[in-house]
Amino acid sequence: MGSSSRRTPGREVTVMGLETEYGILGAEPEDVVAACLEAEGERGRSLGVRWDYSGEYPLRDARGFEVDRSAVDPSMLTDIPGAASVEGPVPGRLRTTVVARLTAQEEAWQRGTATCLATGGRLYVDHGHPEYATPECTGAAQAALADRAGDLMAARGADLLRRRGVAARLFKNNVDGKGATYGTHENYLVPRAIDFDDLVQALVPLLVVRPLLVGSGRVGTGAVAQNADFQISQRADYLEKVVGLGTTVNRPLVNTRDEPHADPERWRRLHLVAGDANCFDTMNWLKLGMTSLVLQVLADGVPASWRRLRLADPVAQARDVSRDIRLSGALELADGRRLSALEILEHYLETVRSHLEGHGRPAPAPAGDPLRPNLAALADGTDTDGAETGTILAFWEASLSELEALRTSGGEPGESRGPAGHLEWVAKQQLLEATARRHPGARGRDVLHAVDLAWSELSPAGRGLSEQVPAGVVARSGLGDQMLEAALSEPPATTRAWLRGRLVNAYPGQVVAAGWHSMVLETGEKDQRRLPLTDPLSFTRATASPAVEGAADVVEVLTRLTGECLDRPAPTTEAATASATPSGEQT
Repeated sequence: MGSSSRRTPGREVTVMGLETEYGILGAEPEDVVAACLEAEGERGRSLGVRWDYSGEYPLRDARGFEVDRSAVDPSMLTDIPGAASVEGPVPGRLRTTVVARLTAQEEAWQRGTATCLATGGRLYVDHGHPEYATPECTGAAQAALADRAGDLMAARGADLLRRRGVAARLFKNNVDGKGATYGTHENYLVPRAIDFDDLVQALVPLLVVRPLLVGSGRVGTGAVAQNADFQISQRADYLEKVVGLGTTVNRPLVNTRDEPHADPERWRRLHLVAGDANCFDTMNWLKLGMTSLVLQVLADGVPASWRRLRLADPVAQARDVSRDIRLSGALELADGRRLSALEILEHYLETVRSHLEGHGRPAPAPAGDPLRPNLAALADGTDTDGAETGTILAFWEASLSELEALRTSGGEPGESRGPAGHLEWVAKQQLLEATARRHPGARGRDVLHAVDLAWSELSPAGRGLSEQVPAGVVARSGLGDQMLEAALSEPPATTRAWLRGRLVNAYPGQVVAAGWHSMVLETGEKDQRRLPLTDPLSFTRATASPAVEGAADVVEVLTRLTGECLDRPAPTTEAATASATPSGEQT
């Protein structure tokens, strides 16, 4: 795995991923998911397997308690009752455990729409929206590639429905303009040793000001957009708390769900629900990259300079930042000082840079224009010789300089080649300003809302406006069609997602179900087998391919991986249900 294998988990490499709920018009989300799978099958790829919910704990809070199921909004119940308590991640165990077969009725009950794909990711319906969760990745460009591949899969599903006369439209955005919002959630694996309160204190100022760099822009203010005023972030008007367990109600800046999908003694999964959906690959990459670098700094403690950035009222100030399109405001800190959002972003950048230098970590500046990163060269997840880290820092710094130029120009968007036009929200604002000049007055408001929606539309032919404006063409050019097709066929090589996706694709009918930290396999015995995948940085292509390449079936793979000798009598047709829980585990 190259230099990746020598990096320190949590300090030099962050496991990360994205979950994207797509806006939808003209079709049922279940039909879109089914069409996505059908379109994948037409291209010779696996139709996927049932998602395994065992070990998922949506109501466990990072603050040290578990919320009663009867006390929460039903939208928070994303697990299957009874399955969560069966078996979570088991540190250090590689040997398989026995799983009783489900009856056809039990199998159908658990099946739903949630599907583990050959990518190693998950496709499903969540709260009335098609949603794709990327596989685990070890680099921002690798995760941006995985997310973009998910967009392509979703677009092909909608396109298949349209060819059949269903007026399906999908959008990579976060609001419907009528009061509803849907999420683009970021996930980062961070060391459990980092105190959660410290994590919150250090991250909240970043999350409040980060939209200046990675916001996607929105027409309208308020939960129900009554006007056509422009703001920087799509999610700012829907944030209600600093911390909390909710994702669909009482949305927080920092989510407290304690569900690491890994060794819970060693790791926690930081679940961020405040970010925007990005159509520009460079914005997705920067969002993930800058946040993961901040988290790597926190693994060695909270810098004193970041403690002094505590904001007076983060939720209200997130809205202030989003509406300050001229970049003229200042934010009050808890100690009474005032700093601009740009100054806070500069503080984070300089602290990250000095931390890397102090620890002897290379971060060379890229050759050429720092605002045109070569994402294709960075998408292997290895950060060889610090190349991706250096490119992120250079892009971050150059973007702040562009925003400063925009601020001093009066915050006017100007022409498409004006300051900061590479940022998604600025590029969208430039298009909207041009549209407003052609459609002035009150009648033009509906046109502006339509342009905002069309910005994020997904289609294989690239009819979304974000793909057609010059800045979007540049931002999306690094990840070409061949890379996207490869990402839909081959899971990331640097995490356990490689084994998960490879087995799903290579052994149809022998993988019964799969989740983040385990897989249920058909071995031909009386019962099935659960293979634990507890460590996200194990079962990579480098470490697991010897067990997979040339193996006749999953039994041979298991023998090579675990050393177990499995019996292979013909599978029994009699369902073993008397001692089985709803997830099929024997009690």
